Parts: sequence; C-alpha cells; structure tokens
Amino acid sequence: MAATLTDFFIIALLLGAIGYGWYVSRKVQVLMTALKDMEPLVKEFSTAVDKTEDSVHQLKLNLEEPQQRVVEEEEDEPMFATRRQPAHKIPGARVVRNKQDLVRRFFETSRA
Repeated sequence: MAATLTDFFIIALLLGAIGYGWYVSRKVQVLMTALKDMEPLVKEFSTAVDKTEDSVHQLKLNLEEPQQRVVEEEEDEPMFATRRQPAHKIPGARVVRNKQDLVRRFFETSRA
C-alpha cells in the first residue's frame, strides 16, 4: 500500500515537471519569435549608434584642429583687440567654464 502511494506521488511529481517544462518551452518559443521580429530594429539601432560614435569622434577632431590653427596664427601675427565699451552681459546668464559648473548650475536652477 505504501509503495503504491509512493509510486503515485512520484508519477504526479513527474507529470508536474513535464507540464512545467512544456509551459516554459512555449514561453521561450514566444520570446524567440519576438526576438526574430525585433532583429532588424536592433541591427538598425546598432548601425545608428556606430554612425553616432563616428560623428562624435569627427566633431571632436574638427574642434581640436581649428583651435590648434588659431593658436599657430596668433603666434605668427600680433593682433590688438581694443574695446571702447565693456562687454554686454545678458541678464540671468552666467559664464560656465567646464562641465562640472554646468551640471552644478543645472541642479541649482532646478531646485529653485
């Protein structure tokens, strides 16, 4: 009698495990179908990210090169800058020197 109950218990556990495995298998198939549908979008996003990285790199190079040229030109020819009037300040505007000041200024403004 105890052996029969044990056998039925083991059979019930095995059926439960098989049922759960089938359920997980169906979910994985649905997930794989969704991923196949998203594959072109992911590829387009990846190429867009690569293009963006290249563009940013080129922008950085373009920003660095003209500054070097300006420094070289200034050393070659002396230039005089005279101002008859002081520089006009825009009300509410503050000069920001680096990124830390910009971030700090942003959070100060957002708190107010």
